[in-house]
Amino acid sequence: MMILLVDMDAFFASVEQAHHPHLRGKPVIVCGDPGRRGVVTAASYEARPFGVHAGMRLQEARRLCPQAEYVEGDPAKYVGLSLQLLDLYTRYTPDVEPFSVDEAFVGLGPEVRTLEQAAVIGREIQREIDRRFGLGASIGIGPNKLVAKMASGVEKPRGLTALDPEGFREVFWPRDIQTMWGVGPKLAERMRSLGIKTVGELARAPDHLLKAAFGIIGPQLRECAWGEDDTPLVPYHRGLDAKSMGHEVTLTEDCDDRASLEGTLLRLADQVARRMRGEGYVGRTVTLKLRDHRFVTVLRQRVLPDFTAEAERIYPVALALLHANWNGAAVRLLGVSVSQLARAADAPQRELFAGEDRSQRLREALDRVRDRLGEASVVPLGTLVHRRRLAHVPFGTLSSRALAPAKRDAGRNARPSPRARVRANRARDPGEVPP
Repeated sequence: MMILLVDMDAFFASVEQAHHPHLRGKPVIVCGDPGRRGVVTAASYEARPFGVHAGMRLQEARRLCPQAEYVEGDPAKYVGLSLQLLDLYTRYTPDVEPFSVDEAFVGLGPEVRTLEQAAVIGREIQREIDRRFGLGASIGIGPNKLVAKMASGVEKPRGLTALDPEGFREVFWPRDIQTMWGVGPKLAERMRSLGIKTVGELARAPDHLLKAAFGIIGPQLRECAWGEDDTPLVPYHRGLDAKSMGHEVTLTEDCDDRASLEGTLLRLADQVARRMRGEGYVGRTVTLKLRDHRFVTVLRQRVLPDFTAEAERIYPVALALLHANWNGAAVRLLGVSVSQLARAADAPQRELFAGEDRSQRLREALDRVRDRLGEASVVPLGTLVHRRRLAHVPFGTLSSRALAPAKRDAGRNARPSPRARVRANRARDPGEVPP
């Protein structure tokens, strides 16, 4: 079976350019709130020659490309368009596996046996994407997912590269080891220390050396360097279970206030737990992500005695990890995730006492309230510590509009009536925390 990897070119930025004609031909940088600090989510091809790339700090991007248009990202729009693209691919085959919001593997049927036949279909898909959405896509074609994925990056944007294993070796063996799919900066550095600098040198490295240095993954990487991969393509209509769920937030300003960090952590844990319950998962491993003002990132995890989707059990573990690993330096980013997931219906159940039964009914009731009124309609009390510093707390914050009436009332030493408070709550945006 031939496999295509369809990779949308600068997807978020290209979507904004397609939807807003005045942005076409200009350097466009997609980010969070452009008025706050953060990182680049996506950069258009017009911005990349200036050195701007995804993951870069906005401050640095502005220095390199001050003339760029900064656009706040719209995840709902990108996901919606991604689903439309998946529908387009299924016109050619039911074997479509999303790889990310802007990438998908497309498995062609047994009647497509050659790279040339697959390339004809790939070019037709490119034309349809351009015609229907005004977007560009680069496509890699190969006999397996690894070759297709790596081939998709050979020629961008709007490129199409078809490789068999021999062609894969011809193209990639001379290239730096870090171009190998699955080899990140740290692994590449370790390989270079062993004298493995190119993909070809990895392919020719002895198994005993790789196994001694990297364990079982070493020989597997060597097979990949030969263009061999037996990873199955799993069509999305069969469904794929999540491996982990998490939330993280870049703080509006570096924060060294313990109470504020603990409040943020509680909000993150609460949202992770709610998302797990909503999608029917429980998990056992809690991970804390902590990045300080020097961009030093710490990841620490701890395994729970049993499965859970309760913030009351996730948060204390995340909090203990914070206390054990935070040295008091100003924090830039905070994140919580839960892995080792299982479907709630299949996971081992704890003995259910009466008190736990009441807690479960309460959680279900609160989830129904949030489903109806928005995420910020009910929040844990601990997240409201230091209200004035809440701007960095995700999933609903106090806005200047919400605070303004309170400031005016405080100035008159007056308190709004219950009916006035109800009207104010109804008028408030869904993303704001109620006072």
